[in-house]
Amino acid sequence: MADAIPQLKPLIISAPFGNYVQPEGCTATLGTFTAARRPGRVWRVIRTVRYYPRLRAWVNKIGLRNPGIGWLVEKTRAGGIDVSDKIVSVHGFTPDDWWALIEKSAALKPLAIELNISCPNVGELNWPGDLFTRAVATGVSTIVKLPPVNYELAFDDAMRGGVRTFHCCNTLPVPAGGVSGKPLMPVALQCIRDLRLRAGGTPITIIGGGGITTPGDIDAYRDAGADHFAIGTKVMHPKYLWSHRGIAPLVERASLSAKSMRHNAQ
Repeated sequence: MADAIPQLKPLIISAPFGNYVQPEGCTATLGTFTAARRPGRVWRVIRTVRYYPRLRAWVNKIGLRNPGIGWLVEKTRAGGIDVSDKIVSVHGFTPDDWWALIEKSAALKPLAIELNISCPNVGELNWPGDLFTRAVATGVSTIVKLPPVNYELAFDDAMRGGVRTFHCCNTLPVPAGGVSGKPLMPVALQCIRDLRLRAGGTPITIIGGGGITTPGDIDAYRDAGADHFAIGTKVMHPKYLWSHRGIAPLVERASLSAKSMRHNAQ
């Protein structure tokens, strides 16, 4: 394990859910923020998130609806939000967007910046050639959130740019939006195994997520090679929105897994 972000908790709440649910013992991910405001944040979430019981899957077409990075800057500077223990997730549509997002989010001194280059609801995946180098140069820890498929080019580019922490992975692209939940899990697990092999002897840190609902799921991600564990649509259930107690078994198992990995690495 490459302990690139020592303060990162074993269990992470993925964006956009980290905006609303921030349980004790977890690291919340804020965002995903874009350079300009993309209106319709709350009602878009409500209208586009659907659960399919037979598939045990969630499908959403939120499309990065958010108030814009300027909103976060204002809230943070006014003392309304503390980002020092949180990940700030960003996505740019143009190179200028990316440079503004990196500069503004790094100035806030968050725990880490997550470059979300893999949202399936915003069109073709693309990023400027020097994105990763410039993000790492800010001195703020950088995470790259990869897609569940066709991630090889992004991973290789990020590695060359100096990134050593990866979030595997985003939702599966389908015509109706992005699929998360149990159908994503085997794909994410294979992605993690592939990343370990692709990294060769270079130490990397992997945040694994997709379909985690039980402590046993965390064990599966640990065995595949994940160092940290991310949950998202798990917290869409009302009992998690209104009470953090339901996440406690996952926090405990993630913490035990992290301790076990550190012990084995010594």
